[in-house]
Amino acid sequence: MIDTIAALSTAQGPGAIGILRVSGSLVLPISLSVLEKNGTALTETFLRNQKRTAIFCDFVENGNPLDQIVFFYFPAPNSYTGEDLAEFHLHGNPILLKRALHVLFDKGARPAQKGEFTKRAYLNGKINLSGAEAISRLIEARSKYELELAQKNVFGEITKLSSKIRSDLISLKAECEAEIDFSTEDLTFESLEQRKNRMVDLKNLCSKLIKNSERAESLILQSTVVLFGEPNTGKSSLMNLLIGKDRSIISDVPGTTRDYIAEELSLDGIPIRLVDTAGIRETTDNIEQMGIERSKREADSANVKLLLIDTSVPFEINSFLNKHKDRLFESILVANKVDAKHPTWDLKNLENIQREYNLTISEISCKTKQGISELLNVLKLKLTSQENTEDLVLLEDRQRYHIQKIESCLSESIQLMENNAPAEIYIQEINVALLEIGQVNGVVENEEILGRIFSKFCVGK
Repeated sequence: MIDTIAALSTAQGPGAIGILRVSGSLVLPISLSVLEKNGTALTETFLRNQKRTAIFCDFVENGNPLDQIVFFYFPAPNSYTGEDLAEFHLHGNPILLKRALHVLFDKGARPAQKGEFTKRAYLNGKINLSGAEAISRLIEARSKYELELAQKNVFGEITKLSSKIRSDLISLKAECEAEIDFSTEDLTFESLEQRKNRMVDLKNLCSKLIKNSERAESLILQSTVVLFGEPNTGKSSLMNLLIGKDRSIISDVPGTTRDYIAEELSLDGIPIRLVDTAGIRETTDNIEQMGIERSKREADSANVKLLLIDTSVPFEINSFLNKHKDRLFESILVANKVDAKHPTWDLKNLENIQREYNLTISEISCKTKQGISELLNVLKLKLTSQENTEDLVLLEDRQRYHIQKIESCLSESIQLMENNAPAEIYIQEINVALLEIGQVNGVVENEEILGRIFSKFCVGK
């Protein structure tokens, strides 16, 4: 008998609907003990005839109606877990859901562990391990790029790639074994050069997979965007404007910001850590000087630097370069206060600097919001480098480890071939690579490894 698990499968907190999910051998008797329609208990025959169909009925506790619900019964093996599974769709009051869940526990279910529903789906052959990990990533995705990449894996991108690698390895192994077993026969085999080229191609595929995965990880990681410049150039005003609230203090008094201030936000699905820094200037105030030094370190480590200047005051190019040239390269020069710009401000004066430092210039006014949308577009392009997720693939740490091992095995095998080692020797590296690729999609029997994988899931999934 398979023990029966139950959990809340929707998010915590109030909502229109809350779903309780139950899976295991006691699903049917537990369901029959808590469901009624027009005061009459439902029957097993009725539920089996209405399988995978929405049933409007009452959820009862000790014979008393607790809630009007929609119920679904999915008999094994045609369910998410491959076991008998039921879903109770109640109203989304947390108190009500907790009470109903304890009724299910009283009837014989136990609380599900993290990821246990998906773990059972894997163990029952409903999904492979790559698919299970993709589901976890899909749920937890923090940006549209991570979501797109997770969706590719849910629809089998990793499975497809690993299946190709496995097929190519099996073909190489078969060719090597044929040569070993029938070396005295009058048979034609591929040349050593042809075999080595196939190994090189497969190794390059693994290398490309790892490289694209690293690019994908860098794309979905939170990027740091730092606002820096002299005092009163509008850094705090721009900070407040971008995050949509008064986070930084705005004042005409120089040195208001003594330390950097950081906020997290999302720019069209791109996770950003936005940092407002202390105005950079000469000062005898020790505390302000400490804040300026911290701000410089933040700017130096940023993914994107936004250098703000005040265009409402006289602009002198040599003075500008003396103050900022160390941090100009590939920065975005944000020319603020263009609604009241001084006659000395002219973009033409910066053409040479723009080319030399690969500088992007964006004219804005925090007061009138002129140019803000254009600045956001420039920032988005800087953060993504116009990255196309079509060629990218997202590997979990475990998957990347096994692909790297395969790459290493193929490198060793190629080296052995070049040193004229017999097929009996370098085929051992191919055998190891085959074991590694089996781990990617789920030839995993170690309970500790499975426990680590599924512990990342939420309860109820």
